Amino acid sequence: MQPVQEPQQPPPPPPPPAPQQTYGYPPPQPGYGYPPQGGWAYYQPPVPGNGPAVTGFVFSVVGLSLLVLSFGLSTIVSLGCGITGVLCSRAGKQKVDRGETPKHRGLARAGVIIGWVGIGLSILATIGWVLLIALGGIDEGSGGSPGEVRSAVALMVGR
Repeated sequence: MQPVQEPQQPPPPPPPPAPQQTYGYPPPQPGYGYPPQGGWAYYQPPVPGNGPAVTGFVFSVVGLSLLVLSFGLSTIVSLGCGITGVLCSRAGKQKVDRGETPKHRGLARAGVIIGWVGIGLSILATIGWVLLIALGGIDEGSGGSPGEVRSAVALMVGR
């Protein structure tokens, strides 16, 4: 005789998973998950700035702008700004090259280029003004009549 088999019952279902700690956030929806342990944002230390690059760029642009806007009358100030701009921009570029900061390499390069252009134009403007005065285009002592002044200005401007 065969032993009587009892009907087999399915095994009990597994216990539900332990609830996740959500720290006040709603439970995750299907298909969406939480970020890895540590929260939504990770702290990243601030990147050191590159003040010399910014300073050099500003000096270069100011020197060139002042030269252009004053028609070359501010050659000494523009020359000083251009030289300062080149020196500061080179210091900023060296700071990037040494690995101290990754910021503003392009700004430092632009400051060097604009500074050299400003220096060159300042020198040319100085030579132009000196030649204009030396060749008699402008006579400092005469004052001249309004017509003479207009013709001297027209000569300087190129009309």
